[in-house]
Amino acid sequence: MKHKHNLVSFRSASGFHLDPALTSEESIILRTLAAGQTDRQVCNELRMDPSTFLRIMREMREKTGTADNASLVAWAKRQMKSVDQRIDKPDGYARPA
Repeated sequence: MKHKHNLVSFRSASGFHLDPALTSEESIILRTLAAGQTDRQVCNELRMDPSTFLRIMREMREKTGTADNASLVAWAKRQMKSVDQRIDKPDGYARPA
């Protein structure tokens, strides 16, 4: 069964920042976009004005040095993979099955 991600499921993981320069809200937005949510869905679920969303996206691109939104989401996916690997292997060794 495929799990459908939503902002509620990402709020519980919001303690795992993608980058120290990003706020919790920015990390939630990026994680949600990386999971396939649309800009509109993020705005609706966070009750965020689209102009605020665009400003936050611009600020995140500046913080991460990415050129556009697609690059920003790709960056977020790489960061998420790195964070997930650190969570799965906190001491550098694979956990026993």
